[in-house]
Amino acid sequence: MFDKVSRAFSLLGPCWRVLMLDKELLLFPVMSAIALVAVLVGGFIPLKEAGILDALTQNTGDGQQVDQQILYMVLALGFYFACYFVIIFFNAALIGCALIRFSGGNPTIADGFRLSIKNLPQIATWALLTATVGVLLQLLESRLEGLAKLLTGLLGAAWSVATYFAVPILVVDGVGPTEALKRSVEAIRKTWGESLVSHVGFGVLSMFATIVVLPVFLLVGQLAPTSPELAMGLVAMAIIWIVLANLVISTLSAIMRAALYIYAVEGEVPDQFDSQLMRNAFVHT
Repeated sequence: MFDKVSRAFSLLGPCWRVLMLDKELLLFPVMSAIALVAVLVGGFIPLKEAGILDALTQNTGDGQQVDQQILYMVLALGFYFACYFVIIFFNAALIGCALIRFSGGNPTIADGFRLSIKNLPQIATWALLTATVGVLLQLLESRLEGLAKLLTGLLGAAWSVATYFAVPILVVDGVGPTEALKRSVEAIRKTWGESLVSHVGFGVLSMFATIVVLPVFLLVGQLAPTSPELAMGLVAMAIIWIVLANLVISTLSAIMRAALYIYAVEGEVPDQFDSQLMRNAFVHT
């Protein structure tokens, strides 16, 4: 496993070079975050004004409890679907641009959007499937205790890994959700170590990017009473660091996923990647 970790992270350098060639790829996570905020605000305000959120907090009568549960499930599914649709749409656009670069092209933001719009039905059905699984897992986790709850969490993690290549498959092949899941699992079998390392590793990097600035917040607590301006400046700098670091990490993660897909599924070395380095990354030991 240590060898797989080393080989997977050896691909970070080429991914970084791709990002330096196409810095505009960083805009996709930004637009995705803005769209998610719009979805959250646009959904919360009407529900609040209509009194639906207040109705969900009421708990009187068995019949009303059943109605609340049905309403909660419907709202949760709608919320999950909207969020997943936004995330998948922009992720597909980013990965599509990376795939264009890997094939020797020079992608633009418009190219990414064209690919996502072209596969809009597939993105919508995949978002619906992902949302349904998410709601069911959340429902199980809320009702179970102890070991059963832990197993539900592991099931969710397994689903996340199994669908690792689903978005590249949607972009390239334009297949339905069932076929995308099947092909993703097949690709995972070929690259299980590298895919798992990159999937988990980027999450660890994101967490580390946040942890490294924790001392800054501790320092802010000491400076706030005597130097509030300096404290506010440090807080702003720490927040900017966290946002930028996670922006870069999420973009590199999408580029890595596209590169692994191209080599594992199509058997081709992506442009900007050294062929020997790519072959070494898939040596099975």
